[in-house]
Amino acid sequence: MEKRIKTVSLKDVAQKAGVSTALVSFVLNGKQQRYRINPEVAERVKRIAKELDYKPNGHAKSLRDGFSKTIGVIVPDISNQFFSKIVQLIESFAERNNYMALFASSNEMADKLHEQVNQMLSKGVDGLILVPCEGSEDTIQSLVDRGIPIVLLDRYFPDIRTHYVCLDNEMATYNATKHLINQGFTKIGFIGYDIDLSHMKSRISGYRQAMADNNLSKNVRIRYVSNLIQDKSCAKAMKSLSDSGADAVIFATNTIAVNCLYYIQRNKIMIPDQLGLVGFDSDIAFDFFYSPLTCVRQPLEEMAQKAVSILIDHLNTKVNLLQQVKAEGILVVRDSSRHV
Repeated sequence: MEKRIKTVSLKDVAQKAGVSTALVSFVLNGKQQRYRINPEVAERVKRIAKELDYKPNGHAKSLRDGFSKTIGVIVPDISNQFFSKIVQLIESFAERNNYMALFASSNEMADKLHEQVNQMLSKGVDGLILVPCEGSEDTIQSLVDRGIPIVLLDRYFPDIRTHYVCLDNEMATYNATKHLINQGFTKIGFIGYDIDLSHMKSRISGYRQAMADNNLSKNVRIRYVSNLIQDKSCAKAMKSLSDSGADAVIFATNTIAVNCLYYIQRNKIMIPDQLGLVGFDSDIAFDFFYSPLTCVRQPLEEMAQKAVSILIDHLNTKVNLLQQVKAEGILVVRDSSRHV
């Protein structure tokens, strides 16, 4: 028969030290001075606890402190390379702070996100890190109204007062557009999602502003695609831009970029001679494409770490000092936009 390893309890330490379990608890929780426990007795208790290899019951302590030491994380699509990397980083930073993370994907569906939030709260998570989807304002506002600690990541709602961490999307797209202009491209198109979310609206705004600042407003070309039928809508958007005489294109997301690269290959469009390209975020497909894609790299490690630290700060202090962070993007210049 397999032997069971006996767990050392506070009572075991107390019996060997010849003191009460309450005194042992006070000493091991650093409260000996508050309760005026003799220093020699405290040292003896600590020594015996170490000899017996006493390990505190983390679950019991969490219950006493009112914390589960668990956070909930909901992203739109955990299979997307961008969000899978975010998830890995959040899990790593949470573990460093002795927290466990539970994950779920909303599939960009507001109803599903609402259900997942309720499920995670029923499991007793201490707080939430959410990438909101279109139409989820009521769910987010309800969490704020109920005083549940949350941090929005990648996207936020300007009218809802809550913590968020995202990219400075407007400046990132402004710089990407300016780069293409400096390379000699003037008929620059933009392909994005037709959604009412902050990150997409800001990217479009940055593109428009850069074109305007360089007297190219008349050349603005924006095409919207569906996130449900991306292959067909991306092909349609690329054909429309090509027919309009566009000499460069900015892709609003890595998924849009990958779908549009299929169209470019099928139609043998030469990059960057016939068309300059800039994307968002990295994807392995960008490196294997014959003309590696210039892209806006988001500081994912910084963003994930900040989201976790803001949430834990809120949990530990119980003071909701609003923290709203916009991280700076990095334009990684590769062959697809080198035209001059």
